Amino acid sequence: MTSTPALIRLAVTDDHILFRKGLRALISGFPGMEVLFEAGDGEELLQRLDQGTLPDVILMDLQMPNLDGLQTVRLLRAQYPRIRVIIISMHDEPELIDSLKAEGAHGYLLKNASPEEVRGAILAAHNSESSPALASM
Repeated sequence: MTSTPALIRLAVTDDHILFRKGLRALISGFPGMEVLFEAGDGEELLQRLDQGTLPDVILMDLQMPNLDGLQTVRLLRAQYPRIRVIIISMHDEPELIDSLKAEGAHGYLLKNASPEEVRGAILAAHNSESSPALASM
């Protein structure tokens, strides 16, 4: 009897509803992936996690109101160290990417990434066993 690969459960966090819905629709088309919920900022994300809905991977915008991506990554690393985080941003400065890696992000995508890059980053983050490594853009 062959076992089916585990379903990768995700959350999408972005303050732009249209982008969030589009990302959810894209991911829903990937085999073996399911979006559990969406959140508009880091604060809402943490509330959902505290209620017990824990995804394997979170795709999260860097710039959001209330609690931004960097602040949220720090909190996630402390409170939910098993959850993998991929930051999504329009900024591609190497210093920013290095600081996110140092804070515990497992991946980084530009908002103009192709669907294949999004899928690859999710798989890379989900499959990473050791220290956080950023998926290349």
